[in-house]
Parts: sequence; structure tokens; C-alpha cells
Amino acid sequence: MTSVPFCTRDDCACPFNPCNHDQGCTPCIAKNLREHEIPTCLFKAVSPDKLPEDADDWSWKSFARHVLAHRG
Repeated sequence: MTSVPFCTRDDCACPFNPCNHDQGCTPCIAKNLREHEIPTCLFKAVSPDKLPEDADDWSWKSFARHVLAHRG
């Protein structure tokens, strides 16, 4: 396991979580780029409170709504 002290992902069941391998954030970022998504850590950097309608949506549009809702 590679230490990634700034990682806010608390889902250790996720195979891309740095707690499950020694590749740091690379697998997570690669997966997000492939799926046109934004990593959880960036959502949490804005606010840990996602909009209810976006609870399971990690898309760029969802991130834009998240930023507008929490940062105006």
C-alpha cells in the first residue's frame, strides 16, 4: 500500500482506493478519465454534501452543479 495522506476516499471496498494497492492515485484517476468522471476527492474538496439528485453521479455535469450549489 502506498500512503496517500490527502486521499479522502473512505470506501476501502473500491479496488481503486490507494488502501488496496501500491500505485497511489493512478488507478483511480485512470478510471475516472476513462469514464468521464470526477474523482470523489475533488467533490469532497468543494463540500462533502452532494446534492440528493447527484448522489451516485460523478460526471462532469454533476461536479459543475456541485460547485455551483456549494461555492456559487
